[in-house]
Amino acid sequence: MHLLYEAEIEIVILCKQTVYIFGCKDSVLQIKGKVNNITVDKCTKMGVVFTDVFAACEIVNCNSVEVQCQGTAPTISVDNSAGCQLYLSKDSLEPSITTAKSSEINVLVPGPDNDMVEHALPQQYIHSFKDGQFLTTPVSHSGG
Repeated sequence: MHLLYEAEIEIVILCKQTVYIFGCKDSVLQIKGKVNNITVDKCTKMGVVFTDVFAACEIVNCNSVEVQCQGTAPTISVDNSAGCQLYLSKDSLEPSITTAKSSEINVLVPGPDNDMVEHALPQQYIHSFKDGQFLTTPVSHSGG
């Protein structure tokens, strides 16, 4: 299924297949039911809400995208994107999140009082050569 929209539209999809969203702007897409894969490509100011995905949810070449998982997702990947907000439910707290060439990635998870707690994913790393191999650690910024 291929979608291309540029407006404030809400769409509900009921399917068990792959969903490919391309070039959407100022839109909200709600995907109900279990799907194999979701790809959000070249979208701007886009919101995606989905229930369950079997394989992965991929965000590629996007700006200012919000993605909310209400069920489960084993893998979430963000590639060449900026300003991505990922909202995870209690059932989706164990995905593998991969980022590449991306900035301003925040993950929001339910806290102790069910209030959402925001975690920023690092976009800068320090690579140091020790004992014959490179060690990579995220840069930590202190407000001192």
